[in-house]
Amino acid sequence: MIYVALGLGLLFVVIGYIITERNADMLLNGYNTMSKEEKAQFPLKEYLVVFKQFHLRFGILFALSGVALAIINPDYVGYHAGITPILAYIYFFIQTKKFSQHLPSQTKGLKLGLAVLIAALVFVIGMFYWSDRPSLVKLNDHTLKISGPYGIDLPLEKIDSLGILLTLPEINARRHGFSTGSVAKGRYKGPVGDYLLLIDKPFDKVLWIGRKSGDPVLIALQELDEEKLLLELKESLELNSP
Repeated sequence: MIYVALGLGLLFVVIGYIITERNADMLLNGYNTMSKEEKAQFPLKEYLVVFKQFHLRFGILFALSGVALAIINPDYVGYHAGITPILAYIYFFIQTKKFSQHLPSQTKGLKLGLAVLIAALVFVIGMFYWSDRPSLVKLNDHTLKISGPYGIDLPLEKIDSLGILLTLPEINARRHGFSTGSVAKGRYKGPVGDYLLLIDKPFDKVLWIGRKSGDPVLIALQELDEEKLLLELKESLELNSP
């Protein structure tokens, strides 16, 4: 997670240096949609000074604080990466509104941009809250129920293989879901197919559940005895391990 913090911090710094007066017509959001008359009234040189200072300072501060958070608790870096940039750009929009408040089209764009950022902030915070809910496992005569983020109701008749893994299979990419230093939940892509992961980290064992139709489910959750659940499932299904 330290590399994530450093990489994002470097990206913000690069953004501050990459946009110049020469390429602002193409790269600077807002300015590239202005009319010729509006561009003539817009103090581009002064704006770019503030733009560069903001991204340089924020990039360095983001990287340093991200590294500190990664040392304290790697999970904090995920929250940092999702929330801090949105808050920073809300501040930047408000700080720089003086440059374009005399341009009617840009005033409207500023309000729209702030609304989008605030909506994104609410969405991200909501997603973090949703993803932090614990996953609970309940087995009855007919169904294995897993509640929480990416939980499923798996009919026992749909299970065709069971087993215990000591490590996760190779994962190439995350299709959708979330992954931090302590969890990996969602649908992930492997070399020959997808997996539904419900993983709390660190883990010693992973319960593999193969389905007759659908991606295998891999489970390693806090407060769950994977081997005990495996035996209970075998008693119900009389299946052999894969």
